[in-house]
Amino acid sequence: MDLNFAGGGEQPQKPLYTTQAHVFQIDPDTKKSWLPSCKQAVGVSYYYDSSKFIYKIISVENAKILINSTITSAMTFTKTSQKFGQWSDAKNNTVYGLGFGSESDLKKFADKFKEVKNNVRCGTPPSVPKNPANLKNNHIIDPSPATSMKSMSSNSTSSYDEETQSPGSHRSSSSSSESQIKYENDRLKKALAQSSSNAKKWETEFQTLKNNNARLTAALQESAVNVEKWKEQLNNYKEDNQRLRKKLAASAGSGGAKSNSTEVSDLEKRVSELENKLKRKEEELSRITQHSTDELHVLREKNAQLSKKLKTHEDKLSDDVNNNRKQNEEIRNYEGKLKQFSETSHEMESKLRELFTLQQKMNGLMKS
Repeated sequence: MDLNFAGGGEQPQKPLYTTQAHVFQIDPDTKKSWLPSCKQAVGVSYYYDSSKFIYKIISVENAKILINSTITSAMTFTKTSQKFGQWSDAKNNTVYGLGFGSESDLKKFADKFKEVKNNVRCGTPPSVPKNPANLKNNHIIDPSPATSMKSMSSNSTSSYDEETQSPGSHRSSSSSSESQIKYENDRLKKALAQSSSNAKKWETEFQTLKNNNARLTAALQESAVNVEKWKEQLNNYKEDNQRLRKKLAASAGSGGAKSNSTEVSDLEKRVSELENKLKRKEEELSRITQHSTDELHVLREKNAQLSKKLKTHEDKLSDDVNNNRKQNEEIRNYEGKLKQFSETSHEMESKLRELFTLQQKMNGLMKS
């Protein structure tokens, strides 16, 4: 695919390199997911615009421009998997992604990106094939000094325009990176807040279980005390029964056996009732004790699990706090570097303006 950057009667530019790939752009809202720009693999080409001395990556499908990215020295092509790579375009405020059919295609594209980026950094045109016809078409040497000076002036102007854009691109790229760091920092803060909320909830549940355990233990202790009282009362009745039986036996020959027998019979009935009552209480106590023991065992297991979760959460919370502290330090360091870079960029722009002014004065002198 040949493109005409300059328009008019200029010859269309031929691509430096072309490959087939699936084109994606980053979701502008989430900055996390990819949005496909096409349904199938399309041609993706490197171009050199000789009229502006810039390199571009362009992809067009059915007259629709999918990629129109001007390569700067600040750009980096990153391989994120065996067949996928991406680069950030600050000028277009997006991130492009390419899915290749093979790993070798990805490597060739990445190597070409590195080569073109180096040409941009050095300000050199693409390498020209050793073919006289091509040399004739691409480079015509004009012996006229005035023409050469005009050409140099045009080149200087184009270089100035490109360079004055470059610091902005650097700042945009830096701003994008800074925004990403701040976004991650905010996300981490939200995660910390959620973790703190979960920790409070677990602590409340853990305290509730501890209170239930204490209440159950107190109930068991109270039941045990009641059983001891019942046993003591039963022993007292048994002693009274034995005492009365002995009294009955002693008075058997004195003529009061009938009265004593009635008293002993009443006492035996009372003792029997107490023994039955004690038996029921012992059975009830055994049942309550077994149920309470089982419930206590379950509660203790839940307590152990919750304590383990709470400990894990506390460790994670501590790690998150440390990571957040490191992240904040990185942001401060990055902001310092960004400020230093911005100052350097301003100085560079000022010097480029001085150079451009000097070049205009030289052009005026040459014309006069």
